[in-house]
Amino acid sequence: MASGLHFIVLLCLSCGLWIGEIGEAKPSDADCCVYDCCKTCPEGWTWFGDYCYKFNFSELDWADAEVACIAAGGNLASIHTKDHYDFVKGLIKTSAGSDKQTWVGGTNAVKEAVWLWTDGSKFENKLWEPRQPSKGHGVEHCLVLNYLGKMIICCDFNFALMF
Repeated sequence: MASGLHFIVLLCLSCGLWIGEIGEAKPSDADCCVYDCCKTCPEGWTWFGDYCYKFNFSELDWADAEVACIAAGGNLASIHTKDHYDFVKGLIKTSAGSDKQTWVGGTNAVKEAVWLWTDGSKFENKLWEPRQPSKGHGVEHCLVLNYLGKMIICCDFNFALMF
């Protein structure tokens, strides 16, 4: 089973192998990114910063939302810059018609206080809201953009949100 997982990861990260599949893929709706070197996205997806994004109206807990993104060939969105942050906020507002609470790919579930993006990219805490991460609600292991479009800590993996 582990060797199959490595193959899937290789396909998601390898531009040459993935390009031929992207146009034919029928990805599930997801605010996920799917790498594509040709700067084109499947129908219904939006291109930004070397990745394709799509908002999902399904309400799932954080883990199930990440699984849905993996099934679509990506991960929950990783946000590294203010421009990227503004793009994701705008995509949510345009897609949903308002600032919906939405999962993004930050987690510290592997080790407390060590935040990671689910796509393996480096996590920098430049975009935290004031007083975050707070640990104010006990278990805070995942990130969500809240109704004001700001990044905060979500206190419960099992809380159902759009992604």
